[in-house]
Amino acid sequence: MKKIDNCENSTVLVLLLAGILLVMGGYRIFSYLCDRGAVDTATYLLGAAALVLAIFGLLLASRSFRRLKELHL
Repeated sequence: MKKIDNCENSTVLVLLLAGILLVMGGYRIFSYLCDRGAVDTATYLLGAAALVLAIFGLLLASRSFRRLKELHL
């Protein structure tokens, strides 16, 4: 079994952080859209971008977290 201290690179931790930042970015875009209150093409494009960022970030973070737990055991 491999410990985190013995891991040569910190790719898993960087991916976990990237996933969390992507989710936060998606939330910021969504928050901006709620404050803006306008409905136009830019709203739909930014909404789609927020959704994609949030979903991709959640998938990346959950996969990285599972891998991190495997390394820790």
